[in-house]
Amino acid sequence: MPDKDIIISASILSSNFKNLEKEIKSLNFSGIDEFHIDIMDGHFVENISFGQPLLRTIRSLTSLPIEAHLMVNNPANHINSLFEIGVDIFTFHIESLDNPKDVIEMLSKTKMKKGIAINPDTEISKILPFLDIIDRVLFMTVYPGEGGQSYLSFVEEKIEKLAKINKSNDFLIGVDGGIKSETIKSPYDCGARMFVSGTGILNNDLGYLGAVNQIRKSI
Repeated sequence: MPDKDIIISASILSSNFKNLEKEIKSLNFSGIDEFHIDIMDGHFVENISFGQPLLRTIRSLTSLPIEAHLMVNNPANHINSLFEIGVDIFTFHIESLDNPKDVIEMLSKTKMKKGIAINPDTEISKILPFLDIIDRVLFMTVYPGEGGQSYLSFVEEKIEKLAKINKSNDFLIGVDGGIKSETIKSPYDCGARMFVSGTGILNNDLGYLGAVNQIRKSI
């Protein structure tokens, strides 16, 4: 399998923030393709995570693409600031309070790629009207808000349905949650090609490079 058949994105929610600079620099050479940054507002999910200052720091430490995953009620409020920081992919939840079409239209005025995330219990019918104007769909295979949860296999039926719609590969299908070497093959077989992994990479006894190689070889 060619390396670029899949995209592996490292979620830093599982990072040791005492050593964040060292971890980001190490991840740059681990074979990952992207960084995944979860932004939580304490309303859409209970937790509060990263803000613009941390994103600026990460941006200064890597040339790899950065996906901002907005677990917030009003993602439109963050578009301009994240674009100015240099975020490459802006992914917001279809379940947020903002009108998805309005958010997508605002994103179209920037150079950021447009992504829609969908929670495990949300039907894919919610995102179908927007598939021709976005760049990626991110399936949550855990419930959003906390890292380290177990992979929810029932989401695979939805991944497979969307992959059948996406026969021309007009958009990228991604998976976020519980992705490790032992869980990646099944969503890949269903049609996912981008995989966000936190503990699967950052808390792996093989180290970052070994973990990423193990994940790639597990397909």
